[in-house]
Amino acid sequence: MPINGGSVSFEEELRGFGYINRHTNIFVSVESQEFTETLLGIPVEIRVIPSEYQFDYGDGTVRTTHSPGAPAAESGSFQDPRSLVDAETSTSHVYTQTGIFPVAVTTTFIGEYRLPGGAWTPISGTAAVPASPGEADIWKLDHRQVSGECRDTSYWGCNGPVEIGPGDRPPEIFADQYDESGNYTGP
Repeated sequence: MPINGGSVSFEEELRGFGYINRHTNIFVSVESQEFTETLLGIPVEIRVIPSEYQFDYGDGTVRTTHSPGAPAAESGSFQDPRSLVDAETSTSHVYTQTGIFPVAVTTTFIGEYRLPGGAWTPISGTAAVPASPGEADIWKLDHRQVSGECRDTSYWGCNGPVEIGPGDRPPEIFADQYDESGNYTGP
């Protein structure tokens, strides 16, 4: 009986993109599941219910919670699109370094069963099931004063929403705006 551990999720608009020292909202999309198995010729209904979530944020931080988290709009942390890059939720995380971090969540399920016409009965023990992993892509902000318009893409800040250095990749939310050499091509 394969239990689906769900998947690590991020704000849809950001796809794992975040800034250093700001909240990155991470949650797991997982639901209760029901199965029917036949034991000794009797159909038995089995229900597994998520009860605990262990978030491994990929930077050495691990948090266990009874909440799977949710998009910021559902948690009340969302006021406008700019706030998504610093939306504090029950499962958000503040990264203190830049980089690409593998994010994993393990969901602990409790179980119940029932025979035809019977009541649900708890199953002793639990099952810990990993979710499909995700990646948090964390960048730093760099502000400089500029005077005038961008007339040449070689000027600082004139090569798109972020400057891509050697060996870097553009954040997934901007990937379609760069060519294979890392040059900004626009939206």
